[in-house]
Amino acid sequence: MATRWVPRSPASQAPLRRVVLTWLTTASGGAERSTVELARGLRALLGIEVVVIWWNGGRAPAPDPRGVRVRQVADHDAYERALCAELDEDPAGTVLIGAHRTAMVDIVAAESFHVPVVSILRGILVADQRLRTVDLRRRRLVPRLPGELDWDVLSRASRWVGVSRAATSSIRELSAKPVEAITIHNAVRLGLYRGPRDPLSPRRFAVVARTEPWKLIDKVIRAFALLPDDLAAHACLDIYGTGSALPELRRLADGLRPGRDIRFRGEVPDHRWPAATDVLVAACDIEGFGRSVLEAGGAGIPQIVPDRGGSTELVIPGVTGLVYSADDPAGLASALAEAAGWSESRLEALGCRARINARSFSQTRCFLAYARLAREVRAGNRNLPRPPVPDRTA
Repeated sequence: MATRWVPRSPASQAPLRRVVLTWLTTASGGAERSTVELARGLRALLGIEVVVIWWNGGRAPAPDPRGVRVRQVADHDAYERALCAELDEDPAGTVLIGAHRTAMVDIVAAESFHVPVVSILRGILVADQRLRTVDLRRRRLVPRLPGELDWDVLSRASRWVGVSRAATSSIRELSAKPVEAITIHNAVRLGLYRGPRDPLSPRRFAVVARTEPWKLIDKVIRAFALLPDDLAAHACLDIYGTGSALPELRRLADGLRPGRDIRFRGEVPDHRWPAATDVLVAACDIEGFGRSVLEAGGAGIPQIVPDRGGSTELVIPGVTGLVYSADDPAGLASALAEAAGWSESRLEALGCRARINARSFSQTRCFLAYARLAREVRAGNRNLPRPPVPDRTA
């Protein structure tokens, strides 16, 4: 008879009975899927109640993961009310798992109920780039530099989690106060399938990302346009995704050298793009994790990524793909040219090793880590004095 997994640690004795997960969505992307998958995973793994508070501004229906209760809210006040109601239901047995966008609200509210908070940094802090977080006075998302954030409050999270080593390092380096931070690599559902490749088809490169300026998809297009004519004649670039930069990217592709096969596919279900892809390409060097990179590996697709950001942690250079210097203007173009010239046997060997490497980032590993952490912070939060709550109306 199968038994439910229980962490074998002192923290396993903690009275963890509920997990409240929160997310403020501004798009439909990897972070949204990761939040839903974590909710389902914790529910299945721990067998306790998991509640998701989904702040989406009323733009689209909230997800409905099986066995998980979801509360959809449209603004700051509704979010705060829902959060306080859920924390008040069983404060002594609850852990709040939120993210950087709502960390200020989460930490202040949770302190009122003596509930421990795990805040997930799903991106990377960069000293000169603004990060959108909820401002307590303005009661909405406000772009702020890391040095402008209220670290007096943010440092009071029970634990910060970076979804990659790069994310964790960034919060340790740029936080104005000491923080407790660990890495739990994000994960994706493996098992996407790419069937046998037709050796006569062109080398099919793909970008799978929201078409926003910070994703640097324009860099991929420019590098692809630099392929030598003999390689370009047998290569194509497919761009999967939508976003604010899409019109400009189309104009860029149209204005480059003729004869380059660049196609914009729009949003495509996860299970469809691997079947039409030979090599996954990424250019963003501030990516917190890079879901599509790992999804490609799980489908046996080699990847090309920059040497900065979370994506580089998912690729073994020369073994599962290529890692190029983000500071070298010709780095990506050289990597594309190399990949365009791979033999069929080389492409297949890299893909096989990429699939093996992807298994080390399984969802089971990720969910177990969060389950252990939730029990640990719940146990460590007992018998602590209630911290002072700042006056948010001042």
